[in-house]
Amino acid sequence: MQNLLAVSAFTVFQALCSTVIALVFGVAAAFFTANRSFPEKKILLSFSSVPFCIPTLLIALGFVSFFGLSGTLNSFLKSVFSLSKPPVTFLYSFFGIIIAQGFYNFPLVMAGVHDAWSLIPSEQENAARLLGAGELRIFRTVTVYQLLPAIASSCMLVFLYCFFSFMIILLFGGVGLSTLEVEIYKTARASLDFSQAFRLALCETLIAALFVAIYSKIEQNSSSSRGISFYRKLSDERIRTFHEKIFAFILFTFIILFFIAPVLSILYNALSSGKSLFTFQTFLHVFKMRGFAPSLLTTVLVSALTAFFSVSAAFLYASFVRSVDFYGKNIALRTFPMIPMCVSGVVTGLVLILLVKKGSLFHLVFAQTFLFWPLAFRQIYASLSKISDETVEAAKMLSSNPLHLVLRIYLPSCTRGILSAAGFCFAVSAGDTTLPLVLSIPKLNTLSLFTYRLASSYRFHEACAAGVVLGLLCAAVFATGNRLKNSGE
Repeated sequence: MQNLLAVSAFTVFQALCSTVIALVFGVAAAFFTANRSFPEKKILLSFSSVPFCIPTLLIALGFVSFFGLSGTLNSFLKSVFSLSKPPVTFLYSFFGIIIAQGFYNFPLVMAGVHDAWSLIPSEQENAARLLGAGELRIFRTVTVYQLLPAIASSCMLVFLYCFFSFMIILLFGGVGLSTLEVEIYKTARASLDFSQAFRLALCETLIAALFVAIYSKIEQNSSSSRGISFYRKLSDERIRTFHEKIFAFILFTFIILFFIAPVLSILYNALSSGKSLFTFQTFLHVFKMRGFAPSLLTTVLVSALTAFFSVSAAFLYASFVRSVDFYGKNIALRTFPMIPMCVSGVVTGLVLILLVKKGSLFHLVFAQTFLFWPLAFRQIYASLSKISDETVEAAKMLSSNPLHLVLRIYLPSCTRGILSAAGFCFAVSAGDTTLPLVLSIPKLNTLSLFTYRLASSYRFHEACAAGVVLGLLCAAVFATGNRLKNSGE
């Protein structure tokens, strides 16, 4: 019981600390992207897609390859200052966990707060300036209250992601640095103590359900508070004051060091082999490995099937909700898709193992569909919500068959949303390492699992090369879906 409380407390604590880091840097980045003009603005905003299209495994791999004891940074510092021991040793500690998770997720906060900041009319801020208020006081007394719904919603989402963190904790967590997710996996797979694993799983699910309920409430309040909004005029004002320049310098230095550098380090290590730099020998070696081609084909097959079934389930349920809950007032119907957010990948895999004993490709697709269809639902339902009530009413009057409404109105109206959701689910499925690892399906290997096993064998150059292929696959599919969605807006 004491161990359960300790692990639960640490799980919540590390998620809170990671969220604080994401909050600080996310809001700071949102300030510059929403209020200032600078050459790197589009690049910074594009980072908001990284947590969706770049798997957690690759971020963990990037931190190991850059901040690890034999990583790029330590190798450089030892060479320049003639050091015998690596000077940077924070990675395999509590600070390594929260820094990796915080900077991996800060773009989520930045994107949400940036969008909200862009919708705030500038009249109140200008009035405060006329009364002599400084910029910091304006933010503290005026702006922050208008940003609170977006901040709370983004932070709660980040908290849930960090609460269910598995791969980063598994790789970086030392003695006493284990979360509920990792403990469930170790208890079930290593100790075979399924009764204890289920106690841990029940505790994790109940805690997650509490925070999902809070998140759901925040989302409802946030959407209702938006009402009719007006985009403020995009600022062409550059970073000009001394304090802003110092603030921007510190912010961008941290982002480069803890976000961009680890990602680039993956590519750097993939393009190096021994003492040779910028060579494709590592890629060629990985491509010739016996397990690479089957893992790539399996990844494409599993991800495509997961995307298809996730989008199908999401579209059918979104159509049902749009037809039954005409005015969007039934909270139960709109809360139902959030139920899978209470269940982690490890718990889902554990339940499947106990039910079917021996997993298969079908079970992997089924488990991923269960976890990912709510992600597709949010995008598809957003597209359906844009259809005017008059159009829906007219379609119902012309035909009493509900299939006509679905096939002739709903489906054509959200085609781009469906394609975007499919790309999103494909990328998330391809980057999923947790379920393939937990299910341990015989003779089935995905590219993410292939990359994880290379990293676990300390074959970092090969792992980075395989990770680059995985990242490019996820990013390409995600970007294609996102471009289709934006082209229709």
